[in-house]
Amino acid sequence: MIEMKAADCLKAIGGELVSGTGDKVFRGVSIDTRTLKENELFVCIRGDRFDGHDFIEEAQNKNASAIVLSQRSNAVSKNSDAPSVIRVDDTLKALQELSSFHRKQIPVRVIGITGTNGKSTTKEMIASITETKFKTIKTKGNLNNHIGLPLSLFHLSSDDKVAVLEMGMSAAGEIRRLAEIAQPEIGVLTNISEGHLVQLKTLKNVQAAKGELYDALSEQGTAVVNADDPLVLELAKSVRARVVTYGIHNEADVRAEGIRPMNKEGFDFNVRLFDQTISIRLPFLGACNIYNALAAMATGYSLGIEPEDMKTGLSNASLLSNRYEITEYQGATVINDAYNANPRSMQEALKTLADYQCEGRKFFIIGDMLELGELAEPAHTKLGEDIAKHSIDYLIAVGELSTHAASGAIVSGMDKKQVATAADHKCAVAFVKKHIRRGDCLLVKGSRGSRMEEVVRSLTV
Repeated sequence: MIEMKAADCLKAIGGELVSGTGDKVFRGVSIDTRTLKENELFVCIRGDRFDGHDFIEEAQNKNASAIVLSQRSNAVSKNSDAPSVIRVDDTLKALQELSSFHRKQIPVRVIGITGTNGKSTTKEMIASITETKFKTIKTKGNLNNHIGLPLSLFHLSSDDKVAVLEMGMSAAGEIRRLAEIAQPEIGVLTNISEGHLVQLKTLKNVQAAKGELYDALSEQGTAVVNADDPLVLELAKSVRARVVTYGIHNEADVRAEGIRPMNKEGFDFNVRLFDQTISIRLPFLGACNIYNALAAMATGYSLGIEPEDMKTGLSNASLLSNRYEITEYQGATVINDAYNANPRSMQEALKTLADYQCEGRKFFIIGDMLELGELAEPAHTKLGEDIAKHSIDYLIAVGELSTHAASGAIVSGMDKKQVATAADHKCAVAFVKKHIRRGDCLLVKGSRGSRMEEVVRSLTV
């Protein structure tokens, strides 16, 4: 946890000490007065729907030791016990610069993770592996952006040896900036596919934006590369760092072989780890999680962790909520993968449901895939066409874009009686409750903005 005098903070971020003394010590950093603790630094961040400057008085009432702001405020107290106040031009930049300064004080080995799908799960698996040998911190939840990553770094202490940091983005240059702050030694790029196309327009632009992580690695670093993803492989050709590959289908340094699906128990498989072979039981649904596990093992190998320790770490790993969680509703299996969706992850979910062994029928409940730009309509139509090719008994499409999936499924031969469109979550739930039977299986999937977890919640309360 960061602990610093206001004077040292001033040196790290620049600006002007406009109130209080430089001797004030803060322990921890916050941008939210709802969670602000006594003696922390409060940074006034401006967002789309809030302005931290509106909460300066509340921060003082909660005994913040110091405040960073970018405008004069009548709320600032002049009392002797008042917080030290530093004024800067840009409070977000100050937050980032302070986190970068703090990170440089600690000789921690940083692992940066990005990719279109699987970032959070891979982060959890890597951290579970590194914890078998090193004191580790990791990104909490999915706090992976220009604000979340700095806040994660503030939790670094001198005892920490490894930091596992998820790096998200929606525009070019954002991964580069996060890497400048965190200075990763190892860069993991899980995969590259359609996502953030509203902002980035083309898949080539997505590739370049994700590739900024590899660009940030030094010659002494390690790039962990998905050998089955051609766009990731292409980026790896120009990497300065050492390359460690992983995959299933193509030759790789870390490769899964003899994969045996175990239904809700996950997968058994062997991993050829350079010149060694070890058996793995991965207790998670979704073949995509095999890739995530391989990426984690490639990272562990790069850190010198023994194969048996990596095996233990994977067995102790847990998924975050709304990622292939299994619950039940009236004797039917409910698979909750509602955290997010894009064409690639939808295809993975479809295959997972099609391969799932159950006594009854299979329901695929989908919400809109967002942020696809001009690709939105054809991507949903193709999804429907692919659903019709698999052994899916019912498709329930929720949302305006998902109606194209419903149409695509019907045109491709799926019986109209098996396809339902729902204007909202309540309609989808009503359909399921009317048709569901004991022994059935249903999988729920959609983009975060579609809030498909509400369907799951209604079926499991």
